[in-house]
Amino acid sequence: MASTDDFEKASGIAAQAMERMLADRLPPNPENFTLWYAYFGGQLPDLTRAIDIAQRDGATLSQSHCDELFKRFFTLDAEALAIRETSEKARVALGRILDQLGTVGSETDRYGHTLAGFRGELEEPMSVEELRAMVAAIAAETTAIVDRQTRLQTQLLDSSQQLAEMRVSLDTARREAMTDGLTGIANRKAFDQALEAAAKESEREKLPLTLLMVDIDHFKRFNDTHGHLVGDHVLKLVAKVLTECIKGRDTAARYGGEEFSIILPRTELANALKVAEQVRASVGSRQIVNRARNAAYGSVTLSIGVAEYRPGEPLAALIRRADQALYTAKRGGRNRVYAEEG
Repeated sequence: MASTDDFEKASGIAAQAMERMLADRLPPNPENFTLWYAYFGGQLPDLTRAIDIAQRDGATLSQSHCDELFKRFFTLDAEALAIRETSEKARVALGRILDQLGTVGSETDRYGHTLAGFRGELEEPMSVEELRAMVAAIAAETTAIVDRQTRLQTQLLDSSQQLAEMRVSLDTARREAMTDGLTGIANRKAFDQALEAAAKESEREKLPLTLLMVDIDHFKRFNDTHGHLVGDHVLKLVAKVLTECIKGRDTAARYGGEEFSIILPRTELANALKVAEQVRASVGSRQIVNRARNAAYGSVTLSIGVAEYRPGEPLAALIRRADQALYTAKRGGRNRVYAEEG
C-alpha cells in the first residue's frame, strides 16, 4: 500500500512539473524537470523560496533563470570541483614524495652498511694498494649517494612547487566560489558564512547585528522590456551602490536573482535604517543609460526590509523576519524601507 501511495505522490508531482514547464513554454528537458519536480516536491526549501521570489511580481521564469537555479542547486560549485581535482593531484604528488623518500632511505641504509663494512676491513692489516682501493671505493659510494641526494632535492623542490601551485589554485577557486560571477560581490554561499560569523560575534561580544534584504522593484518587467543585457547592467549597478554604502566590516551580497542583502555587524536598527535609506535613494537617483546607443531606460527603485538579530535565534528566523519586512515594503507601494518593528 505504501509503495502505491509513493507512486501516486511521485506521479502527481511529476505531472505538476510537466504542466508548469508547458505553461511557461519551457523545454521539458531533464534539467528543467529536475528543477520543477524539486519545487513541487518541496525537497529543497531554499529552491522553493528562490522561485517564489522570482515569481513575486507575477512573472514567469525564463530559461536563463531556470539554468541559473539548476546550476545553483543541482551542480557542484567551482570550489567543490577544485577540491576534488586538487585532492587527486595532491594524492599523486605525496605518493611520489613518499616513494622518493623511501628510495633514498633504503639507499642511505645501504650506504651505512657499506661504510660499516669498510670500517671492519680497516681494522685488519692491509697493503697500500688495498688501502688506496678502499679509499677509492668509499669515495665512489659517497659520490653516488651525494648525487642521489641532489636528485632527490631537485625532485622534492619540484614537488614542493607543485603543491604550492595547488594551494594557489584552491585559494583562487575558493575566492571565485564565494563571489557572484555577474556583479563581483559576495554570493549566497559567502553571505551564509558571513552572517554566521557575524551572529557568533554578536553573541560573544554582546553587540548588535542588523540584516537588510533588498529587492529590485518590477525587475522582471524591466528585464523583459529592455533585455537581459540591460537587466545585467542594473544588477551590477545595484551591487556597486551597495558596496559604496557600506563599511569595511559590512558585507553586501547577491542573495539570488534580483534580491540582494547587506549584513551590518555592530550596527543598531536606527543606523541600519539610515544605510538602507542611503542605498534606496542612491539607486533611485541613477539613470540607466546606454551611451553606445544613446538610449535611456529610466531608473529602477528598491524595496528594503530591515531586521535586527535577536541573540540565540536561528539565522533562518532573522532572514525570514527581514524578508517579511521586505514584503511589507512591497505591499506598501515599493520604493521604500520598512523595519520589522514598523
